[in-house]
Amino acid sequence: MNKLILISLSIFLLQGCFLKENPISSSMKDDSFLDEILKNKENYELQIIYTEIKRDKEGEPGFIDFEFQVDENNYFYPASSIKLPIVILTLDKINELRSEGINVSLKSKIMLSPLDQEMSLTQKDSITSFQNLIADIFLVSDNSASNVLIDFIGYNHFNTKMNQAGFNKTYLNHKFSPDPYYTIDWEIKTMFNDRISSNEDRDIVTADDNTLGLKKGEKKFKDGIVKFGSLDFSQKNRFSIMDMHNIIKRIIFPSKFDDDNVFNLNVEDYDFLRYWMSRFTYEDLGNKFTTDKKYFESYNKFFIHGVDTVVKNKNIRVYNKIGQAYGTSTDNAYIKNYQDDVEFFLTATIYTNKNNIINDNVYEYDETAIPFLAKLSQSLYNNLKD
Repeated sequence: MNKLILISLSIFLLQGCFLKENPISSSMKDDSFLDEILKNKENYELQIIYTEIKRDKEGEPGFIDFEFQVDENNYFYPASSIKLPIVILTLDKINELRSEGINVSLKSKIMLSPLDQEMSLTQKDSITSFQNLIADIFLVSDNSASNVLIDFIGYNHFNTKMNQAGFNKTYLNHKFSPDPYYTIDWEIKTMFNDRISSNEDRDIVTADDNTLGLKKGEKKFKDGIVKFGSLDFSQKNRFSIMDMHNIIKRIIFPSKFDDDNVFNLNVEDYDFLRYWMSRFTYEDLGNKFTTDKKYFESYNKFFIHGVDTVVKNKNIRVYNKIGQAYGTSTDNAYIKNYQDDVEFFLTATIYTNKNNIINDNVYEYDETAIPFLAKLSQSLYNNLKD
């Protein structure tokens, strides 16, 4: 299909979207649980982006975007959702190293050692692969694996590359906790003894003056006690909802949204990303997670499958990366049922913190946040299926 026809299709679809109510709002009104949250949308700090996908006779997709309470200046803590661009830039750097003649790939073994030689490595494997690290990140959101990749990429490199790619409300300032190796800076080498980890200094990015919502909670839990005062997020990681939504579009349809290939990924890289993003824990290559009851089948899948520990409809694939911390729950996904031919993009975040104490780990995740994300996605899915 030529670009003129594609543009015409997009205009036609865009015109059509004005003829009906925003499906995000209508989907929430159709469900009593969602409707109650809708009535308190400001307190829950809801931000939602939904993209319908309509294909023409040749199978070419057209896109209709809908937004609900989206404000790019309104901060929410991304938690583990920012691990998605960390993985993307890991693949980017591997390709960069290979172009420089360094023998390294996703599957090749790499060696880890602490930069501070006094740190103990008795409980961590010192030899692994990027493939294993990334699989663990998508299957169970492994913090330790993510922190290794941060040392591989480098903070400044991450922030520069994301800004150059147009994601200027995404930046990385710190690693992920809990992790028993949180304080370790990793030196990473190939099996041929080439050092490939970053050795750059870290420049902290501070949120700009236009950013709202950087103070969370009326009280905070610190040093074992509750103290008055909010927790300041001005130097925490950031991954805005629009950046989230646009980056997952690039992964699923790179030819439509990334003509310039700004992340230097090849076909195999995109296939690798999509494969692991869509896996359930029981589809791990080994039995690492299937033998641990903590990692139930729908673990790491808030949309569609979130309220179930056993996946009820295995035909619905959720290509995603969740985030959950400090009361904020987020999912960012491409959702596809290949049997019923239903597909859409959805990104949503919700804040649940009734007692207004931040960092006390008392949040309404199970009773409010996860059911909201699951029911919202199910409602949108059912509307498309019907």
